[in-house]
Amino acid sequence: MRKENLDRSLLDELNRLDPPAVPLEEGEWNRVLASARGQVRGGTRQRPRRGRWLRLVRSAAVAAAACVVLLGSVNLANPALAESLPLVGTLFSRINRSEDTRLRSEQLNQYAQTVEQTAESAHSPYTVTLGQIYRDEDWMRLSLVLTAADDSLAGFDTIRADAGGSMPLDTAEASGVLILENGGTILEEGTGWFTRQDDHTFVMGLNYPMFLYETEGSLSGQSVTMHLHDLVACNVELLEERTREWGSEYCHWEYHNETPLEGDYTLSFTIPEPGTEGIRTFTGPLTQNGVTLHSLTATPAAAKLDLQVPAEDSIQPKLTTEDGTLLKLERGEGVHVDENDSNSDYRWTYYFDTVPEDCRNVTLTVYNIVDYDKPDGYEVLTEFTVPLS
Repeated sequence: MRKENLDRSLLDELNRLDPPAVPLEEGEWNRVLASARGQVRGGTRQRPRRGRWLRLVRSAAVAAAACVVLLGSVNLANPALAESLPLVGTLFSRINRSEDTRLRSEQLNQYAQTVEQTAESAHSPYTVTLGQIYRDEDWMRLSLVLTAADDSLAGFDTIRADAGGSMPLDTAEASGVLILENGGTILEEGTGWFTRQDDHTFVMGLNYPMFLYETEGSLSGQSVTMHLHDLVACNVELLEERTREWGSEYCHWEYHNETPLEGDYTLSFTIPEPGTEGIRTFTGPLTQNGVTLHSLTATPAAAKLDLQVPAEDSIQPKLTTEDGTLLKLERGEGVHVDENDSNSDYRWTYYFDTVPEDCRNVTLTVYNIVDYDKPDGYEVLTEFTVPLS
């Protein structure tokens, strides 16, 4: 997948370079990239849902956008070279350092396409760059970096893009929405935010649930446009968090020093084919205490769980690695096995942080919630040890 849609002339120029032993400084990297491709500057849902569904949204806000100039793309066939270039090949690992990262994955850098597409806005000191793209059968994941040419972002830890919380998140006008050539839209999962790396650099990951939008055919190869706009720099304070055995249940955030930033940005790219490397699976079924595990798939983008439970149970799954690390739940959706029988079992699909590549077995614990108002109002239905290969 990483060898598709290459900018051959640019790749040839880059291959002639003798990479240094240490990463280039930002100024040097800009000069190398400019010499390879030239610089261009410029101015100025459908959302099908079915059955029960669960979506975990950790408070934040997306990032950045519209109306600008696009610099060409760089798809590097050599991941090692990508890692030696500042920021470009390391954005997913930088994003992963945040405790609030959604769909955490340690291996995205290894399998993602490295892209270099930059948007600038007139009279703004900020630049937004689409750094990497990874896609599996269910998710498309993007990494972006915002850089500042001045010191205006010093002292901020976050950049939001929801117009101070007033922007609707489920419309084509929302920051981060992907717009197809036919006018259709692909909405991101929840909201994202840029997090601080240093006074001039902020990074962000955006996740798109492609399984909601490919019900009528593949979107691979289609061109999409992303508008990022209404940036707000701020500092974030976590006021309250409630957790259970299976992870965070509730978070209350407060934003301080909110400062609107000038600039609208637009980025365009082509949706890649789903990747096939780095995928491990378990195929059941395994049944214990009325709970059936049909399959578990771990890709570089997410861990996908297929689970069947009795209709009367109100369940909560927990997925942990061999060393006890909790893989956070991102999303769950379920339907009756027999759509005409409300008493039939529920078949659930859940998505979690992905499983680290060096982890060979995960533990799935399934809880039945008997009283949501009590901290101990749950019981363990069953537990599986799941091998991946």
